[in-house]
Amino acid sequence: MNAPDSEQYHPYQQGEYLVICTYPRGKSLRCEYRSFDYHTARSKRDLENLAHDYSSFGLRIFHQGKLYHVTDSGKPGKISKQQDWKIHPDYKAAHYDRNTDGEIEICECSYPYFWALVLYLNLDNEASEKWQPVTCLVDDSDREIDNCPNCGSRLIEDDVEEDYDDFEPDYLLAACNGCSNYHGEFYNGNLLICAIHPHGFDNESCPDFAS
Repeated sequence: MNAPDSEQYHPYQQGEYLVICTYPRGKSLRCEYRSFDYHTARSKRDLENLAHDYSSFGLRIFHQGKLYHVTDSGKPGKISKQQDWKIHPDYKAAHYDRNTDGEIEICECSYPYFWALVLYLNLDNEASEKWQPVTCLVDDSDREIDNCPNCGSRLIEDDVEEDYDDFEPDYLLAACNGCSNYHGEFYNGNLLICAIHPHGFDNESCPDFAS
């Protein structure tokens, strides 16, 4: 079944394989293809990666209401950091309302949160304002957070420059960990994985792995 609009009318089902866009990531999950046949879905993922120069696609399985990585045998592996997050309609409306102070941001792991301007009392007991991340999901909203609930990353940094040194997207770890070809540097905000697979290899074993 071709997506991406199918999930709205036909929710993902237990054991269903999804070919999703893993890079770049948006505010909602981008599912390009869904099937109950593992080999068909895997072939579709490979074709999508060959057809796109600036996007990467991965294979996930819908298991117990969550997305999981897929093992070579087609079974659920580790849980995916990238999920089908459902943003609360009120926060969607606020994001696009020019008269509202705040916007939806996306953590590197894919988790959406809302930057809100909140009031607080300072040390002099005077009212003041500050920017504060808050949860904005249908099942978890209006909660002030300092760290990402999904991956634990710090959302409030003293330094305005983002630290990418230790960042490796979850869909790259299995294939790239320990590979001498791994580059892992950012250029104009885009992560270059290696010269062979610029956007990474979405499987547990890469044919070009070099120790």
